[in-house]
Amino acid sequence: MKVQIKYRSGRLDVFDTDSYTPAQPFGDGCMLANYEVRFDQLEKGLWLQAHFYETDSRFKEDLDDGVVPVGRRAMGWRFLIAEASELGDVEQVLVDGDRMLVRMGEGLVDVMCLDSASALLLSDGGGPSLASKLQGVVDALRAADSTMDEESAAALAGSNWESLAWARELQPLQQTEIENEEEGWMDYEGD
Repeated sequence: MKVQIKYRSGRLDVFDTDSYTPAQPFGDGCMLANYEVRFDQLEKGLWLQAHFYETDSRFKEDLDDGVVPVGRRAMGWRFLIAEASELGDVEQVLVDGDRMLVRMGEGLVDVMCLDSASALLLSDGGGPSLASKLQGVVDALRAADSTMDEESAAALAGSNWESLAWARELQPLQQTEIENEEEGWMDYEGD
């Protein structure tokens, strides 16, 4: 993982988790690393936490045949990559090239949260929002099988009833608008 912090002053900090000096910083039992960039605790600064999942032959002891042993997560280390006092100068933070925090005015916007909310509620021009898609799929499933209730249809669509109810309350399905957007989409082709 590569974390880049760009500052108003022109300073650029780059943190690269692939550049550890030893090949396996957590030891021979490390099978999986877990990196967390903690955007949820900015009042304490920007932290990168590294944990690992260790394997040990003892984890296989006393297991029945065919039971897969569990590699256990172990706490690793945390690193302060930007102090709270430095955050007022941050322009943006990128993780593996994706913008995660960006300055808008005097505040920082969590782009990951913004993108999630946008996908849920707004059309990106390529189709309906996720809230509308969920409602459309549930409605189509119920139209195909009139005995199916909303909860069962929501489950088939990968959701639960509570999420469907939230989507319906927040953004009633606007299928007509989607159909209108699709009509005449080639009218101006070549003009």
